Parts: sequence; structure tokens; C-alpha cells
Amino acid sequence: MIQPRTDPAVAATGSSVALSGSGVEARTWVRVLAATAVVVLGMRLTLPQGLQLGFVVAAVLLPVWWANVTRRRWGVAFMVVGAVAALAGLWLGVANLGDHEVDPASALPMTILLVGALLGVGLFIWAKDVLGAEWATLWFGVGLALQLTPSTALFASNPWKFGFALPATVIALALAARLGRRWELATLLVLTLVAALNDFRSAFGLLLLAAILVFVQLAIVRPHRRPSPVAVLVGLGALGFVVFQLGQALILDGYLGLAAQSRSVEQLRVSGSLILGGRPELAATLALMQHHPWGFGAGSVPTPDDILIAKEGMSSIGYQPNNGYVERFMFGGNFELHSVFGNLWSQTGVAGLVLVGLMFAVLALGMARRIADGTATGILLYASAQSIWNLFFSPFYGALTTLILALGLAFLPVARRRERGPRSGTLMPDESLRP
Repeated sequence: MIQPRTDPAVAATGSSVALSGSGVEARTWVRVLAATAVVVLGMRLTLPQGLQLGFVVAAVLLPVWWANVTRRRWGVAFMVVGAVAALAGLWLGVANLGDHEVDPASALPMTILLVGALLGVGLFIWAKDVLGAEWATLWFGVGLALQLTPSTALFASNPWKFGFALPATVIALALAARLGRRWELATLLVLTLVAALNDFRSAFGLLLLAAILVFVQLAIVRPHRRPSPVAVLVGLGALGFVVFQLGQALILDGYLGLAAQSRSVEQLRVSGSLILGGRPELAATLALMQHHPWGFGAGSVPTPDDILIAKEGMSSIGYQPNNGYVERFMFGGNFELHSVFGNLWSQTGVAGLVLVGLMFAVLALGMARRIADGTATGILLYASAQSIWNLFFSPFYGALTTLILALGLAFLPVARRRERGPRSGTLMPDESLRP
């Protein structure tokens, strides 16, 4: 029987993959509840005012999963900073009423989405402890598959990229993680090839990066020869740069299809960079930050001056902003800056930037620590790399699903505390950390 791999850091806390409030071995009904909860969370069933059924389930179960969050390094800080950011968004909207209108119809959904993200991460951490990382991820992937909407125009244009890619990747890598490193590596290579054949440039690069990191753990990491997390972080940065350059060369040479090649050549011609050319919203965000550094608030309506400043920023990189996209999508009644970083800054100001920084740290250090230990799974590597990319290049709503999964997997457990025994004077593990 194949046993799931247990993160040594988790074992160090005295926790168990079968953790629950009822004892070491979770009762059947607790496991069923955890599996059902993450399926509902992945399905993103929408309710009025931007609410999702998964958020409601997570809120109801908050007393159940809160203790699991406290066992994660920076877990409480993440929740507190997120709550402060949500409140800051509402306060900023009121504070800026002198020069910006606030649309209540968008202010409430924005705030609900942010709070829901916090609740979703907490719920997934608990489900991971109850079911084990692979099973929690698998059930989450089932939820993603159940929420597919083949009737959309984007799905019709590219079914893999805008439909099957994420659920198939999550489910396949969850199953592969239970079978071993070689299965993970083979699965990642197949998914990388599929991404290349379906004009999915960012997924191609991120899946390739994850495959290389799984191979590195197979070939290099040994119990007697483990790199430090700091060395891994430096290596991750260098490897990410190399993979980007390799991916760019393959795209420009036409190996990922003529459509990707022509689009990339045009983006390089306009801005001199695939990143800036593909995401000119970043230039708009930086221009707005220079003129309004404290953010705008949840539900704030962009003014003509805001739109002009954003257009000037986009024009500075060679992008032509007078194409309707800027007015209709980016500033059509609210600020949509096409990045988690930009959206949270515009909505919640400095508190949002702190939250983004905390997310980045959790994801990067979670990957580095587990690579150093030789326990980083393919799904952790891919979801974390994808989420770090999304922090800067994907809207908050679109990035939310992968972000919940990645953060739920990446949070490191609190180091095991030790205290002196009451009679013996020997060091004893802190009982409060036992399941």
C-alpha cells in the first residue's frame, strides 16, 4: 500500500495528517465533512453580493479550523493583516469621498471576496490536516472540475487554457503525489507539453519550472546533503530567470505555435519586454501609485484624471491605451488593474501591500523549506509558482482559486516548542501542540 509522504516539518509539530478535534485518527464523518467542504470551496458556487457557498461553509466551520491556523508560522498574522486590509478598504472609500465616488454595489462584493479568501485558506489548512495534503488537493480539484462552464466564449476559443487546464492539473498532480516523485515528474512533463500545444505560455513556463524542481529533488537532495532554505531561495530566483529566458526563446522561435509567436513578437516590439507587453496594466498601476499612494478604497469609482494618469503610464512603455479596453475593463466603474498586487493596493491601500508581501513570503519560504527537506510535491511547486506569478499579473478574482490552494499547502508549521517537565527537569514537548 502506498503511503502519502509526510512533511518532516509537520511531523515536528506533533501534528498528524489525520488531525481533528476528536483525536489522532479523524472520525469518518469528520473526513467526509472536510472532503465535502473543499469540494464546495473549489466549485465557487456564487450567491448574491459576490458571496460564494464555499465562503459560507468556511465561516461556519471557523471554530473548527482556527486552531489549525494557529499551528502555522505566520498563520495568525496572515488572518489579522487580511482582516485589517478588509476594514481599511471600507475606511479608504469613506476617506476619499471628497474626490471619488463610492459604488456600494461593488464595495461589498470586493470586501466579501477578500474576507472569503482568508476563510478559504483557513478551511483548506484544516482539510489538509484531516485528510492529508494529497487527498485535500484531490477533492479541491474535483470541485474545480465541477465548476467548469463550457458555454463561455473564452472556453470555446481555447477549452484547455480557459477550462480544463487547472482542474486537470490539480487532480493529476494530486494523484501523482501519492505515487512518488517519478510519477510527479512524468505528469508535469506531459502537462508542460499540453500547455505548449494549447498556446498557454505562462503555464508552460511554470510547469516546466516545477518539473525541474522535482527532478532536482530526485537527483540532488539527500538526507546527508540538504541545501539551506536561503540557498534554495537564491537558486529559485536564478532558475526562474533561466526558465523565463528559455521559454521566451522557444516562443519566439515558434515552438509554441504561430499564434503565440506572433503575439509575443508584437509585445516585444511595442514595449521591449514580454512581461510589460503582455501586462501593460502594471505600468498603469505604478503610475497611479505615484499620484495616489494610499489607494482608493473598496468600491471607489475611477475619475477621468485617474484614467488619464493610467493611460500615460501605459503609453510610457509603448502601449496604445485608446482602444476601449482601458475604459471598459480596467476602469469601467471600478479599479481592475489585472493583478492581485494592483487590485489589493487600489482597494485597501498600504494594508493590501503588506498582505501581498506576506503572501509572497509564505509561498516562497514554503517552497524553499520543503525543497531543502526534499519534500516539495509537484502540486505545491506549481500552485505556489503560479500564485507568485498571479500576485503581479492576474486579477484577484481569477487568481483566488489557485491562491487558496497554494497558501493552504505552503504554510509552514510552527516550530515545536519545548518546556521543562514538572517533575523530571527534562525537556518535554509542548502538549498544546499535540492533536
